[in-house]
Amino acid sequence: MISKFGPKEQRVKLLFEHHFFANKYYLHKSANKQNLARILNISNIELDDLTTKNFEIGFDALIEMYRFQHFWYEFTNPVNAHLPIQSIISVCGFSSNQEFNNVISGHKEESKMILKKTFV
Repeated sequence: MISKFGPKEQRVKLLFEHHFFANKYYLHKSANKQNLARILNISNIELDDLTTKNFEIGFDALIEMYRFQHFWYEFTNPVNAHLPIQSIISVCGFSSNQEFNNVISGHKEESKMILKKTFV
């Protein structure tokens, strides 16, 4: 059925968007390039090429960006006001506080841009 959506590149992009965005693949703790490439039946290099071409960012950085954006949404959501920050970090796909800290410390300027909704 998916073959009716045009050339392979277009079909793979459609599948990527379905899994990554609609299903929020980036929130899975096990989300990684190898796993999604396997799901999409493409190579790791093809997956990086797809994200770079269509989103102007590598796959790993795209996951980090969307996890942090989701974290900020949940962190600022009044519903979560009484949750410990560790709970919010966990629900956003980070496997540990250390992984979250690494993302933040590795992307200080980008994190500021996310807060302004202009991540590059």
